[in-house]
Amino acid sequence: MSKGENTLLSLEAALERIRQGKPKRIPTHRKLSVRAVEEEANLGNGSGYYYPEFVEKVKQTKAEIAAGKGEITQPEIQTVRTKLKEQKRIKENFKAKYEAEREKLALFAASQHHLNDKLVKALSRIDDLEYENANLKTELTELKRNKIVSIK
Repeated sequence: MSKGENTLLSLEAALERIRQGKPKRIPTHRKLSVRAVEEEANLGNGSGYYYPEFVEKVKQTKAEIAAGKGEITQPEIQTVRTKLKEQKRIKENFKAKYEAEREKLALFAASQHHLNDKLVKALSRIDDLEYENANLKTELTELKRNKIVSIK
């Protein structure tokens, strides 16, 4: 037997052990894939892909296992589309939340600006009143000084 035949035999034996649920080198809960079969057969990464018919056999076995568990196997493109729709939904959800928070921030900034404007006006009015108060005090002082009469 050649090396290639030995490799194919070890891959098929590993696949059969996985199919029966009695793998030696990988956990039983691991998903079936060509890489999982390669690890079970104690072969290098990618060695199973030299045998396209074996890759098809793994895919077929995976579909059979899924059908046996009552799972529906979807074509890969359908799975990708489903994931894409989910990602779009999540992105739109985050975008809506972002826009809502952005509007809140704009309202907060506007009210902050409005309050700041009122504060500046109030401080200006206080300065004007303090200036007027100071002028009135000096005027009152002058009037009181004019009423003073000397005693002789």
